[in-house]
Amino acid sequence: MKGTMKQKFVIAVVTGLLAAGPAMAIEPEKKPAKAPISDINQEITIAPARIVTPAQQEILSNAAVATLRHIADARGDIHAKKPEEAKKALKKAEDLISIIKAGRPMIKIKDHIWVAKKHLDYESTKEVGADLIPISADLSDIEDFVPVIQARKHLNKAKESLKKGDKKTAKEELAAVDKAITYDEIDLPLTETEHQITLAQKALDQNKLIDADKALKAAEDGVQFFSVAIEGPLTKARNSYALAVKDYAAKKYDATKTDLKKAEDWIKRAGQSSDKKIRQAADKLKKSIKNLEKKL
Repeated sequence: MKGTMKQKFVIAVVTGLLAAGPAMAIEPEKKPAKAPISDINQEITIAPARIVTPAQQEILSNAAVATLRHIADARGDIHAKKPEEAKKALKKAEDLISIIKAGRPMIKIKDHIWVAKKHLDYESTKEVGADLIPISADLSDIEDFVPVIQARKHLNKAKESLKKGDKKTAKEELAAVDKAITYDEIDLPLTETEHQITLAQKALDQNKLIDADKALKAAEDGVQFFSVAIEGPLTKARNSYALAVKDYAAKKYDATKTDLKKAEDWIKRAGQSSDKKIRQAADKLKKSIKNLEKKL
């Protein structure tokens, strides 16, 4: 299965999202508890780009806000002793998280890696070699905001393994490529949010309303963090740091210094966030920046 230059995700969701040009806007509900709800098929198109465009950011950010609304609805239903209604609201939240995950910069490349690894089970190494071509192109697409040096090293090793007919090593190297391109501030909050929603659903099935509400409070924190991170100072700092790593590897030391200065400026802003998680992540990234500066 070969990727296309455009990914379309058609997901039946129950939301207040309305199409607005290339992105979407969320109409605030005047009466959240009693407002009529209707199913719509919302098509979300996100074209792969070298960065996440403002329009894409708006789609993802708005989907995050809508997710928060549905989680809040579920918590309201729990406090009103309406567990079945809470389950319906959580299903809507899950649909929106699917949209967010589908729009992540990492999703296309991870899908291509999955296809190549699967083909290794039943196709010749020569045929699987063709699957590595789009992976290489994918790395070029994301290299402006995610360090890909290690990922490329593993991809090259996978290519060499295929030439030798060594499927086992090739699969291990492809798994290493996958591991090397995690986009932490987006991937991790979403994973934890999904986990907490699952815990809440299980608690509702057992009529443990207090446990369900506790899990959903944690889920809200995760979505809020994502909403901030998708286009906030921390993400911009990470982008600048990734460019610095790339320029340093290319021995472009003046460019590296410029990138690091930008990263530091964004880190200062991220460090002023009221969100503890963002401040902690900013401190961690600050140490990486200092380490690279020492090498200069």
